[in-house]
Amino acid sequence: MTHYPSLKELKAALGRDYSIRTIDWEKCLYRDFGNGFNVEVSGCSRANRKGCATLYLWFGEHVYDCVLVKTVPDVGRSAEAIGEAVENLCEYAGSLIAHGYDSRDKLFNLKHNI
Repeated sequence: MTHYPSLKELKAALGRDYSIRTIDWEKCLYRDFGNGFNVEVSGCSRANRKGCATLYLWFGEHVYDCVLVKTVPDVGRSAEAIGEAVENLCEYAGSLIAHGYDSRDKLFNLKHNI
């Protein structure tokens, strides 16, 4: 039988860079990369413990001016799988900044091919 860790267990395994936040009425793991980007890990709350996680890479700090940059579905529910996927998004965010995509407008335009 597979053990699906609780949100608190995942947070403890992933470390102090992560917090638990309520986003869209769901308790999620959250990590701020400190460069304007942050990640939401959805699907790990008690109601969803057997499903996969979905990661959302956001740019911006406030709901009213955030832009969704990338979604990563079907991430395994282990701290290892989530940690690896989040690190990949952190590297992706760094690459975007290195290529000049360092503002909401630039990222919006990139996402929508404007």
